[in-house]
Amino acid sequence: MHRLLPFSFLIFCASLFGLAWIIVRIDPKSAPWYIFAIFVLLLFLTVFCLLGLAMYFARTRLYKRYSANWYFYTSFKMAFFVALFVAIVATLTIIQLVTLLNVALTILAVSLLAFWSYLGKS
Repeated sequence: MHRLLPFSFLIFCASLFGLAWIIVRIDPKSAPWYIFAIFVLLLFLTVFCLLGLAMYFARTRLYKRYSANWYFYTSFKMAFFVALFVAIVATLTIIQLVTLLNVALTILAVSLLAFWSYLGKS
């Protein structure tokens, strides 16, 4: 599975370029709704790929107890949940619904999804 690492880096670079383009070139006052959907998707991909790569390399370099495939799966699985949280919070920010209750419900939903994903493998 570590053959997918270069593709993950390429996806990270492309999505980072797309995010920079949206931030610099698009006026949020007159932008259509799909620009915001693309922004959230690119933000998700950026966080997912960067965090997955960083955790994979840190864990394989510092803690060599398990196989590289196990580190690949678990690193990108953890990165998925963090990226999901960031994407949901970005969506709440765009539609201006960020409240303490909504953020707490987002944390609860992502945590329960992660816990359910953990129990599904046992």
